[in-house]
Amino acid sequence: ANATDVHYQAFMSELLAVDEFGHEALPFPPSPQAAVDRLHRPGGEYLNMNPYYVLLLDPGCTIDEVKAQFRRMSLQVHPDKHGGDPRAGTAFEVVRKAYEKMDDASKLDLCNRICLGAQKRVDEKVKQARRALKKEGKPEVVPEDTPSVYRKVLRQFTSKMFVEFEQRRQQLHERDEREKKRKAEEAQLDAEAAKQRVKEERAWERSRQKRVAGWRAWSSNSARGLKKPPAVKAEGQDERKNNFEDRGVEWRRDWR
Repeated sequence: ANATDVHYQAFMSELLAVDEFGHEALPFPPSPQAAVDRLHRPGGEYLNMNPYYVLLLDPGCTIDEVKAQFRRMSLQVHPDKHGGDPRAGTAFEVVRKAYEKMDDASKLDLCNRICLGAQKRVDEKVKQARRALKKEGKPEVVPEDTPSVYRKVLRQFTSKMFVEFEQRRQQLHERDEREKKRKAEEAQLDAEAAKQRVKEERAWERSRQKRVAGWRAWSSNSARGLKKPPAVKAEGQDERKNNFEDRGVEWRRDWR
């Protein structure tokens, strides 16, 4: 995301500041209104890219748990329960898209691998913090030693990983679309060139009868014994000599 994107900045602030990020801090299941509100918080455009956050699930969940939670959450935010509130319609779409990211084994495996990548980042962050404390001669105690803090930080990094993944996916999609457009334009040019070649070949074929008729007419005239035009006689050596001498006399007279 662009550093000047106010929505992304709101998302980052949300990750760093919100205490309710851990879903154990929320009533479970949340009330219908709370379920809609949490999907419209500042930075939601990015925060909702994390399907675990949207569906209130933990990494390592099963397909059956994903399906059950989708049914529960979709009922909570369904527009029919909110008097046609457009925010509920948007929240319902967010829940549906989150479910589509995890609705089969291969997709769920990808999501879990993203979570694993986030966990590696958190563990590396903790190791770096411990090394810094050790270097300063301080106790190697970090906030992430507290399980609830570690879970919160892990969810923060997980959301960041899903944002990065979604941005990369969008970049690849746009690149593929550009490549598809380029190939389509090339195919159109090739088709137009092929059409032009066919047109020229047909024109050549239509003119074949005229060419044949012209050749036959020439052959017929030759068969009648038409004389060829007399060849130009080459000038002989003696004649060239006499002409040269005559011109030489004239040149000498003019020169004097």
